[in-house]
Amino acid sequence: MSQFRLFRHKFSAIFLLKTPEKQCFVNGFLIVLLIIANLYFQVFCIPATWAMVLLCFCFGNTIISPLFTQTSYQSVSAFIDGISFLLFLYCVIFLETFNLYGFLLLFLGIGWLIYIPHYFLIQLFWKHIYKPAYANTRYYFLSAILVGGIFVWFVQVEYQKAVLAIEAFQNSKYQKLETGFLTEKILGMHLLYHTRICVYDGWRPPIHEPLLVIGLWLNQRKDPLNIDLQTRLNLYKSFFPDHPVQRNCSCAIQHQAFYWNDPIWENGSKQK
Repeated sequence: MSQFRLFRHKFSAIFLLKTPEKQCFVNGFLIVLLIIANLYFQVFCIPATWAMVLLCFCFGNTIISPLFTQTSYQSVSAFIDGISFLLFLYCVIFLETFNLYGFLLLFLGIGWLIYIPHYFLIQLFWKHIYKPAYANTRYYFLSAILVGGIFVWFVQVEYQKAVLAIEAFQNSKYQKLETGFLTEKILGMHLLYHTRICVYDGWRPPIHEPLLVIGLWLNQRKDPLNIDLQTRLNLYKSFFPDHPVQRNCSCAIQHQAFYWNDPIWENGSKQK
């Protein structure tokens, strides 16, 4: 056996286990491990509702898809795998420098958690691009990535419109705001919606809204509304009085007490 074939054989054995049942077990174990770890460390806060539904579909399909390789469901599964590929890529990008810190943390065990999304990226690429069991699944996989790219472009367009609305809001001295889906997210940024990975720094927004994060990524990660957190809270409550500003969440089990005792709530701004 040539060196290349030997390498491919070993690589395939690691990322595509020999039996579908074993691959289902390993994928399921890794995803459950990720969820448990995130509940404790809260790298990603509570997903927006639509993101939670998407996660359930993608994680579920990642676990059980090996069982559908030779069934009529394989095309649908391959399409969902394409969406999952983008989801895991999003996770890797969001981890930022922790992708490098992971090497330093490997000896502590926690570093391995950082590379679980990387593992799934390689697995899906190997499964659908490099060595697909059926050629047509490659097209379904790539078509999902294309749809995802179009969706990201749409988010960019809508985010730019929201930025213009925020600029007009500032020019009106915070008197008039064209309220909308993303203008609400921008106004609630750092208060309700976290935008990048952070070691606990005194405040931890409880909600993860991927559309807001993607919009920021495509706009130099610049916050279009440069105001302090207390002013942001007051403006948010003024323009979105029906939206709760404090959420009943752990905000990382290791830091949950800090969320409820943060001065922003203790100084008279706590929602009754």
